[in-house]
Amino acid sequence: MAEVEQLSEELTTLKRVVQTSLHRGQLSKGVHEVCKAIESKQAKFVVLADDCSEETYKKLVVALAKQFQIPVWRVEKGALLGEWIGISKFLTKTKKIKSRKCSSLAVKDFAIEVSEAEKQFIEDKIKGL
Repeated sequence: MAEVEQLSEELTTLKRVVQTSLHRGQLSKGVHEVCKAIESKQAKFVVLADDCSEETYKKLVVALAKQFQIPVWRVEKGALLGEWIGISKFLTKTKKIKSRKCSSLAVKDFAIEVSEAEKQFIEDKIKGL
């Protein structure tokens, strides 16, 4: 039970950081933008979906991140990332019309709205990756 709550807390905090970074223009999404952010050392960390169908895509992002010493946070589903960044379409808040996946994204910086506790939580988590 505690493990489920911890996972939920991790994803909730990650979601908040991703969404606030997106609204402040501090987020890169898609392979081109993510690789560019990694190579220019602007990315604090990368979020990669495990269900990405292209193995070469995942290998490229992981290898680049490893080369530039940027942590990679893995999530199970790209559809979850798609919902967080707003590329999935909803009829209402609960009824989804079209689910679109995002295979990777890079957080360049924390937005102003992110609390110190959330920053510390994320930084502690990415140190362990």
